Amino acid sequence: MNVLIWESDGASPSHSQKLLPNPTLLVLDRVEQDPTRFRLIVHVDQEPECPVCGQASRSRHSSYYRCLQDLPWQGMAVQVWLTVGRFRCRNKSCPREIFCERLPGVTRAYGRQTDRVSEIVRVVGYIAGGRPGQRLLIRLSIPTSDDTVLRRIRQAPVQPPASLPVPHLGVDDWAWKKRQDYGTILVNLDRHRVVDLLPDRSAVSFAEWLKQHPEVAVISRDRSGLYAEGANLGAPQAQQVADRFHLVVNGVLRRRVPVKIERNERQRCLIKNAGSWGFGRARNQRNGGIHSGATTGPR
Repeated sequence: MNVLIWESDGASPSHSQKLLPNPTLLVLDRVEQDPTRFRLIVHVDQEPECPVCGQASRSRHSSYYRCLQDLPWQGMAVQVWLTVGRFRCRNKSCPREIFCERLPGVTRAYGRQTDRVSEIVRVVGYIAGGRPGQRLLIRLSIPTSDDTVLRRIRQAPVQPPASLPVPHLGVDDWAWKKRQDYGTILVNLDRHRVVDLLPDRSAVSFAEWLKQHPEVAVISRDRSGLYAEGANLGAPQAQQVADRFHLVVNGVLRRRVPVKIERNERQRCLIKNAGSWGFGRARNQRNGGIHSGATTGPR
């Protein structure tokens, strides 16, 4: 049984309006509660645009309800019930005649979760996996299935990686055709995602890309001079570091790390032997100056 908690009078907005996924787009009408969840009844307040041609339309065709899972309140699950409209596109050159209004900042097309819940499910899935992530999310009052957790991991992010700032960049070559044609791969090291693919392996193209991304602060690269030259031309303010992969593959760490370990082991053995010799000398002094190996009487 649903219990009405709050209903809009059309004059004074509720403070709960600020908790909606996109309070500038959604308007809260009323809040209901049943034993297991809160239910938010909202409607959309925007000028809809055709997703194909971008022309605004006020010619309403019909409306329908969408039920979205949102962040929990006070340890209880939350559902957002949206009244969404269908509209006619009046652009005669547009192939789309009827379209559903989009909800930017709220959810994707055909989505059943808000964008912020989908991001939480995706992060939990990356860390815990399918079924463990499902059990954790149930404890967090975000009930979902393990299949949904895995789908969120495979799903493309809401914001494409190319539009995100890249403070830490990884650069390396990759083969269009092995041993014949090579390009450049650029990776966002914070998100572990490919940002861009350059068609060639050259300092000029890499420098041009860096000039378009002045936010780059650290560049992780191999030890060749090609990408070093491009980094110096395109991002002289960025710090250049050698990545661990090339240090290991090229044998730098394989040559130096064992020597360092052997040196540390030798020092540890010397300290241990020195400590044992000092302990035995002190014990012999307590026994009247008799050293180990000395005889105290006739054999």
